[in-house]
Amino acid sequence: MAKTSTKTVEAKTFKTAISLRKGLRAYVGMYSAAYDRIQPVLTKASQNYDTYASKGEVLELAAQSYAKDTRVRALKSYDVVVSKVRSALPRSANDRVAELEAEVATLNKKLVSATKKVTKKTVKTAKKAVSKTVAPTAKATVDAVTEKAEKVAQAIKAA
Repeated sequence: MAKTSTKTVEAKTFKTAISLRKGLRAYVGMYSAAYDRIQPVLTKASQNYDTYASKGEVLELAAQSYAKDTRVRALKSYDVVVSKVRSALPRSANDRVAELEAEVATLNKKLVSATKKVTKKTVKTAKKAVSKTVAPTAKATVDAVTEKAEKVAQAIKAA
């Protein structure tokens, strides 16, 4: 019995190799058939690609020229609108803004220096008057007044 089983194994192995070879040939044949069938499609696709690329170039050039024209028209309309708005606004008021700001700054400097002088003179005068003639209670009243005068002067400086 052992001899029979050995022969059977050898026969099955031999048939497997043949069927494997047939399967490989079938695969190569299917691949070749698929390649032959796809060739016309690939050729047409490459032709279409070139056609579409040339059409795309034409459209791109048209879009660029349209964008340039639109930009030019927008700038022209912007200039027209700006000139209309500027003509509607009063020019004399706008031109004098810097001049008036400078004048306000110089007046503020004069005001600060004048308040310093007035405050110093008021404090000196009040102290002299108190020291010469008034009793200590009156001196306290004058000190309170001078403090209030200094606070008022500081408030003027802050404003």
